[in-house]
Amino acid sequence: MAISEEVRQRFAGEFEKFQAGIEGFFKKEIAPKDFKGIGGGFGSYAERGHESAMLRLRFLGSRILPYQMKFLVNSVKKYDLKYVHFTTGQCIQFHQLQGEQILELYKDCFEHDIYNRGTGGDNLRNVTASPLHGVHPDEPFAVTPYLQAASEYAVSLIGTLALPRKYKIGFSVVDNEGHANYKDLGFLAKENGTFDVYAGGGIGGGSAFGVLVAENVDPKETLQHIDGMLHLYHELGDFNNRGKARSRFIAQRLGEEEFRKAYHEYLEKSKAAHDLTLFVAPYEVKKVGTTTPATPLAEPQKQEGLYYIQYKPLVGTPPIDVFVKLFDYVGGLEETEIRICGDESVYIVNLTGEEADAVAAIIADTHAKNNFEYTVSCVGATICQLGFQDSSGLVKVIKKTLEAQGLSTDRLPQLHVSGCLSSCGTHQVGSLGLHGFTKLVDSKPQPAFKVFINGNGELEGPRMSDEVGVVTVEDIPQFFIDLVKALEVAGQDFDTWKDQQPEAFQAVISKYL
Repeated sequence: MAISEEVRQRFAGEFEKFQAGIEGFFKKEIAPKDFKGIGGGFGSYAERGHESAMLRLRFLGSRILPYQMKFLVNSVKKYDLKYVHFTTGQCIQFHQLQGEQILELYKDCFEHDIYNRGTGGDNLRNVTASPLHGVHPDEPFAVTPYLQAASEYAVSLIGTLALPRKYKIGFSVVDNEGHANYKDLGFLAKENGTFDVYAGGGIGGGSAFGVLVAENVDPKETLQHIDGMLHLYHELGDFNNRGKARSRFIAQRLGEEEFRKAYHEYLEKSKAAHDLTLFVAPYEVKKVGTTTPATPLAEPQKQEGLYYIQYKPLVGTPPIDVFVKLFDYVGGLEETEIRICGDESVYIVNLTGEEADAVAAIIADTHAKNNFEYTVSCVGATICQLGFQDSSGLVKVIKKTLEAQGLSTDRLPQLHVSGCLSSCGTHQVGSLGLHGFTKLVDSKPQPAFKVFINGNGELEGPRMSDEVGVVTVEDIPQFFIDLVKALEVAGQDFDTWKDQQPEAFQAVISKYL
């Protein structure tokens, strides 16, 4: 897993700019708004209060290999890192850092094939994927080598061509955890060994699912599509209005037919300019397992005798000691990988039965027990300088409140919670979503969340969520108490109840709007 020496040298030559930005910010010589324009391109943003910052780590193909796991464990100890978060963009973020920590960690990451350049700002962001590529028994074909090549190619393009906003790429296999149908460019693996390709999708302002621009695409042409879309984005994107600068607005402006036509024009230009045909080696796992796990968390892979386990800590933030124990143990095993998922969980793959049992013991009580504990949430306003409200804190308050009332969260759905209008909690595609807001109560602004329902980010029946109304932070715990009680009376889970009795949900929430 590597990029070319030429690209490495280019990135290394840009480090002084990042260093100057970090040092200027922490010396109070560079304003936070100005630091965003510098640090973002290197994966670092100031945090609330402007006394600390974070660093976002990219892993090619969202795959963390054993030597990188050991490096992360050593980094936690070396730099006294205390707050780690798995992101919906399939990265790892370390929070509450000081300048020297950030600069030294950034350099150390670079030496371990972890390239944080371009993980923020107007760049080709992390290439996301369904985390079980290469190991799921029902995988249509071996996507892993094409994903890997795409990830390395995307990183190599960072800084070579100006973009109006970020450019996100995703690969989906059995599930849609790569979010292929709502990325700027998405590849969906098919049973016939080809990709369907979507373009012009994304969530945020003007959220939209992508346009199906090509079907039955030979995987060897993957890089050609990435390059063609890059130039379409560069030439047709809006550089004057950031609110309309994402690729979905190009599709909305042109209409589906014209956008599809433009897409193919740029694809043909790319093919005429250079041949990016891929010839890849297959993804192979030579490890052999002979033991059967006792833990129910383990699921069988396509590789006989091997298993995977999903680990979902509450709001994607594992206790640092569990993070260290997990990564230290798995990093010492043969051919294992940790794959970051778009729901802020990680998948540990290529485990024998005995190893799976050991992993299950490590994650133990910190792993999600039901749909509610699989809730997706950004870090929230206590850390993020852009956040309106404390999203992750709200999830914890809901859980604690219900437990104190003797109520179960088992009937609740997976929530999608964002601290602000941005989409870090993917509230647009949640069955029940919230984003931070402010509500006027007796002419006084009160902390609140907008509530959304009926979102679906799956491949079947995809739809963006509908806004229901605004509930104050003070009222949200009681709203969830009432909601759980209504579900228990009905004897149904949230999704079934909501779909069968939409008026009942409206009756519960209406008193708080």
